[in-house]
Amino acid sequence: MIVATAGHVDHGKTTLVRALTGIDTDHARESAARGMTIDLGFAGGWLDAQTQAAFIDVPGHERFIRNMLAGVAAIDLALLVVAADDGPMPQTREHLAILQLLGVPRLVVALGKADRVDAARLAQAQAEVAALLGTSLFAGAPVFPLAAATGQGVAALRAHLAAQAAGLRRAPAAGGFRLAVDRSFTVDGSGRVVTGAVLAGTLAVGDAVQLMPAGVPLRVRSLQVLNQAAEVVQAGQRCAVNLAGAELKRAEPRRGDWLTASDASPPTDRLDVQLHWLPGPGGTPPRPGPRAQWLLHLGAATRTVRWVPLADAAPGTPGLARLLLDQPVMAAWGDRFILRDAAANRTLAGGRVVDAFGPLRGRAQPGRLAQLQALAIDDAADSLRALLDVSPGGADLAHFARNRGLGDAEVAALDGAAGLRRLPGGLGLSAAHWAGWQGRLLQVVDDWHAAQPDSLGPDAAALRAALGGADGNPAPLRAGLAALVADGLLQRDGLVWRRPGHRPVLPAADAALLAQVLALIGPAGLRPPIVGELAQRLALPLPDLLDGLGRLAARGLVVRVAPNRFYLPEGAMQLEAEARALAAATPGGLIDAAAYRDRTGIGRNLAVQVLEFLDRSGVTRFDGRHHHLRDGAGRRA
Repeated sequence: MIVATAGHVDHGKTTLVRALTGIDTDHARESAARGMTIDLGFAGGWLDAQTQAAFIDVPGHERFIRNMLAGVAAIDLALLVVAADDGPMPQTREHLAILQLLGVPRLVVALGKADRVDAARLAQAQAEVAALLGTSLFAGAPVFPLAAATGQGVAALRAHLAAQAAGLRRAPAAGGFRLAVDRSFTVDGSGRVVTGAVLAGTLAVGDAVQLMPAGVPLRVRSLQVLNQAAEVVQAGQRCAVNLAGAELKRAEPRRGDWLTASDASPPTDRLDVQLHWLPGPGGTPPRPGPRAQWLLHLGAATRTVRWVPLADAAPGTPGLARLLLDQPVMAAWGDRFILRDAAANRTLAGGRVVDAFGPLRGRAQPGRLAQLQALAIDDAADSLRALLDVSPGGADLAHFARNRGLGDAEVAALDGAAGLRRLPGGLGLSAAHWAGWQGRLLQVVDDWHAAQPDSLGPDAAALRAALGGADGNPAPLRAGLAALVADGLLQRDGLVWRRPGHRPVLPAADAALLAQVLALIGPAGLRPPIVGELAQRLALPLPDLLDGLGRLAARGLVVRVAPNRFYLPEGAMQLEAEARALAAATPGGLIDAAAYRDRTGIGRNLAVQVLEFLDRSGVTRFDGRHHHLRDGAGRRA
């Protein structure tokens, strides 16, 4: 169990930790000279024969709130120390507000210096503490009168802490490893050591890690928990990590850095958050303008930020906002933070991260706000279900997993729990939206047949336009069409889709031209005659033939692959199939003109024209050197 002290300066926090553990955490020379704690102190101690706890002693002076915040970012229990002679003081109240904003789950009050007051004052101090807690999330928290200097009442507090530790139930150490660094120092014979709270995942001796946000690769030489060597550490523990690596000298780890798994998500400089305001001096929350700069305290890091309101909420409930940071941080869903006004030395607000990787544009659009409300749900499966419900165009499952810090096994378990349909490209659709997509697609095709009986069917661009742009993402459209073709409800012919029973009704002249063209193009396979040769063989003027072929192409009955070459729909589909087969057989899924020419035997010039056609059709894309399948199908390492 990790315990942090809190409370006003000179109320006896350090003395109490020494009484509980036998360790004086106020070791800094400057602290001793000032007679008060100015930085974090750390101690480990036995609460009883079976139970150990890690204690973080924080400074109580208002000038050192920054240091206090670095120590309470990930704790199991707060030990609020109040002197019986003074009662609750300004920093008692601010520390209590901070603990609430950070979501600290448990609080115990140590009513210290009880030997300095009479029974009446002690009862009055207890009433003052009860009144203070009664307006907080910690109403009814236990209060232990004691005198740490003499040991009076310390045994009862120690026993209570031991019971709290025994009843502590930790969540599984899921996701990628993250540690918030709050100390960094060197040890003779061992080298660089960093300490901090493990926020997620597990870490073992020998593991590769990164020092973030700089991204310096390092290795774990050894681990300690409560001054004892350990092979593995996990979320919910404090630990010391002895680091090694060729780049360690340039890394210079310091408070506010993160130690992460080697494959961790990148740092971010924008956070979409739930923001809870503290009442201002007049009792109402402050409403500073978006140009106001604050200090963000997240983990053990401090950053200068600006805020952009996204959605207000009812008084007393969190609103949605975006925080824009001057320097990147490591963050994930659920991370708690504090915002302070550095000039006024005052805590303004706090909250938790909802999306650490929000989009650059559209941050306040209604659809995005609905997604943020879904992402804010605590249970991952419930959150994903809600996200799918408000994402008719599909939810980015990779983004969801990265934001939540989920591993592959956890994501796979969510698939079944959320009842989603996975699409190529990492998108997921709810069962209802998936059925809706298919129904809408069939209706569009039916409407097309009714309105244009002379056309074979709509192409992808026409379908997307009829569906209102398909939310700008082609994956649901592609997946829906493929599923309907597999189910026999649609048939693909070249670039268009139709109902299997549909046959276009053509004017007589065009029907006659189509029959003649089919007879000449069909037997030619993947290398049909150019239009000039077709005109000669059909004894038609070239302009008249081009006009006729254009009408047939508009109806989807032939496909114009190059300016002078037309294919039958099945021929165009074969060209695509050859490209997919080539990508599947090529490292990295690369396609180039020479390899395509060799595979199909159509000649280099025509191969170039075909690949350009596939680019225009959305099957492939060109990066300046090679073509790649847009949906990634066929790619291999």
